[in-house]
Amino acid sequence: MWNKPWSFKESAFIGGGLLVVGLLLQLTIGAIDWSLLSAPVNVVLLVTYLLVLGVSYAMRKQIYFIAWSMTLHAAIPALICGVAVTLLMGLTGWDEMLRAWPFVLIYIWLMSIVGLIAIDRILRLFRGPQVASSRLATFTSVLNHTGLFLAMVCGTLGNADMQRLHMTVKVGEPEWRAADADHQEVIRELPIAIELHSFTIDEYPPQYTIIDNETGQVIQDAPWQIVQDTLFEYAAPRPESDGYVEWRSMGACTASHITATSSADPTLKFEGWVSCGSFMFPFRALRLDDRCSAVMPGREPKRYASEVTVYSEGGEKVDAVIEVNHPLEIEGWNIYQLSYDEALGRWSDTSVFELVRDPWLPWVYTGIYMLLAGALLTFLTNKKHSNP
Repeated sequence: MWNKPWSFKESAFIGGGLLVVGLLLQLTIGAIDWSLLSAPVNVVLLVTYLLVLGVSYAMRKQIYFIAWSMTLHAAIPALICGVAVTLLMGLTGWDEMLRAWPFVLIYIWLMSIVGLIAIDRILRLFRGPQVASSRLATFTSVLNHTGLFLAMVCGTLGNADMQRLHMTVKVGEPEWRAADADHQEVIRELPIAIELHSFTIDEYPPQYTIIDNETGQVIQDAPWQIVQDTLFEYAAPRPESDGYVEWRSMGACTASHITATSSADPTLKFEGWVSCGSFMFPFRALRLDDRCSAVMPGREPKRYASEVTVYSEGGEKVDAVIEVNHPLEIEGWNIYQLSYDEALGRWSDTSVFELVRDPWLPWVYTGIYMLLAGALLTFLTNKKHSNP
């Protein structure tokens, strides 16, 4: 080992060494606190890192390690180490990889290899005359390596500036304060405010199941068939009766009249009302025998959304409907529908929004687009060369 030219063995040794050093750092000084690297610290780190890469590339002929780092013998084991660490942390439930020293050190090593190759390809593109096919291949390599480097660097350093906040807003009460998603006790005042006008929820049709009377647990494959006779989406218990009436006021629940028939004895039938209840009216079950009862579980939300007006310090005013997976973007903030008052359910007068801001994200997207363009050029070039 360590006899020139170096091979995969030396690269594997370096990867193992970085993992050991990372574990020691993790055990001694703890996880990485990215909040210490927020702007302008991360910008200074980026400039310094790029200068170090540039100087290292300039010294590649004097320092064998740098020249070797730009070969497949260094890149392939580094990539394998990165994938292995990622899988290991994922399988062990370690969900904060970017705060783990072993992952970050391997990531920096791999990122530096990609950066050195990107510099080489960029400079090669502007060296002397080249045939068209060679220049196209070099340009494709520039897109691939530079795009990957840009996405990796900005995705890492941008982690320090990313903000994830939770804002709870009640109808008719504009709110501009939000709590840190990871530290709810930390409250921040934002340059935007949200006014909630209304909250709506669409629910899946009611379902029916059989539960054990003593434990309340669902009985799988219970020998009962349930048929719905009458359904009230909005209902209230009928006074002085065991039935329900349609009622569309605040607090209404879902209720239905069902018939339960025994699979073992079709002559054995029970009929009556069941309801999932609401914050105003109680849950109701239909008792079938000493062992089990038929019930309507709480209805699952299919879609929920908030009608809002968002104001910004810059004077912008936006009326929008925010729902899950359909965020509103305004002045660098993405606003997502996160939750609502589940105790009130469909009658909730409160929405919980997640606000995310990542000023480095456009650069990450730029790197991804460059990668996609490079992959497309590679595909088209190979297809052209394969055709006689």
